[in-house]
Amino acid sequence: MAKSRKGPVLLAGMDDCLLGINYPRAGERGPPVAVYSADMIVARLRDFQGMTVKQARCWVTDEIETRWMGVGTPRIVWAATIQDFGVNSTV
Repeated sequence: MAKSRKGPVLLAGMDDCLLGINYPRAGERGPPVAVYSADMIVARLRDFQGMTVKQARCWVTDEIETRWMGVGTPRIVWAATIQDFGVNSTV
């Protein structure tokens, strides 16, 4: 599933789910990493692989989000609202 080039690991067939790039913070080491939308990957798996949303979410968590693919492992971002953090409003 993952394809590595000198640096970031890119997910094969998920180009349209790519959100951006995350650079190391000051003092951190390593290459920039690809950032993917978990929700877009779930939709792709549902639409093109015939998975249910539940199956696709589990697959994203088990096969991408929690898997170490070496230096350059991509980051996965799930859509959220402020309520997901237990907050009703911001100041």
